Amino acid sequence: MGKLKDRVLFNLVREYLTVYLPKQRCASPNTIRSYKKTLEMFLEYAKRVRGIQLFDVTFDMLNRDTVAGFLDDIEEKQHCGVSTRNQRLASIKAFLKYCSDAEPSLTKYYLDVGAVPVKKSASNEIIEYMSERAIRILFEQPDTSDKKELRDLFLMVLLYDSAARVQELLDLRICDVHLGQTPTLTLLGKGRKYRTVPLTMRTVKHFQNYLRVYHAGENEYSVEPLFYTVRRGTRDKLSAQTVRVFLLGYGAEARKYCPEIPENVHPHLFRHSRAMHLYQNGMDLTLISQWLGHANLQTTLVYAHADTEQKRAAIELATGADNPMKQAGKSIGYHIDDEETLKKLYGLK
Repeated sequence: MGKLKDRVLFNLVREYLTVYLPKQRCASPNTIRSYKKTLEMFLEYAKRVRGIQLFDVTFDMLNRDTVAGFLDDIEEKQHCGVSTRNQRLASIKAFLKYCSDAEPSLTKYYLDVGAVPVKKSASNEIIEYMSERAIRILFEQPDTSDKKELRDLFLMVLLYDSAARVQELLDLRICDVHLGQTPTLTLLGKGRKYRTVPLTMRTVKHFQNYLRVYHAGENEYSVEPLFYTVRRGTRDKLSAQTVRVFLLGYGAEARKYCPEIPENVHPHLFRHSRAMHLYQNGMDLTLISQWLGHANLQTTLVYAHADTEQKRAAIELATGADNPMKQAGKSIGYHIDDEETLKKLYGLK
């Protein structure tokens, strides 16, 4: 049995996620999900560093050193980029700002963590992406005679073809796929903005095969989740964690045939890969920006930088060392049975 050590902390987590964000800020479900994920990851990190249980985590542990360590951890061990690191930091600061407004005595924690700087990224930061050959070999790994692996293949194909963020894909309903003269997919992205992206006929065939197995009898107007899992007889949307796990598995198998496939095959890698392939095949950056749902064209320029850097590195490798261009240059009696229950009680699940 666990005794909740800092009830104020967990009450504020619950109020922040279940009242403030959805009802006062009118934040989108995706935004709330992102904040929830960050807080869950941060609290998990704090307990791991201290060697304690989740219900023993207190505000005193949420200091600048812990936050800085958490950010380094997600960047180095989870291979998150600088933008993700900074987004996690912003989420933690926003929560602590809410706490300081709700309870002035907690302002010291907000000010302390406020000293953690945003990390700058190089303007020519190289994004990670896979070649078209690597993508093809990945697609060859699932055994489509197996129902689950048929789903996995379709999800990977759709993830790549649409260049969608993984949560955008997992939020899809059957009615969001339109099989008209020009097949398209309607995605709900950041800021509750909708965008429509075209689908190839190859993806449409995978979709039709998937429907026959997973949605037999459903019509095109169905609002059932496209990707789902069944728990206790009830359909729930597939989780992003489930996707990450099976992608790692297929990545490990595919790497036997294609060593260039990275060890960490994650959902966003498909998005980066699709964007790079579109750019390398001549699509205008403005169209790619619209395809990806970027609010600012500047965000999309990273693909041009990456492609240019790749070409520069290839030239250096080809010319060797003699290249002249190189030479020039507190405790209460409240009991929690387990940590999963604690997370559910306070809105983290």
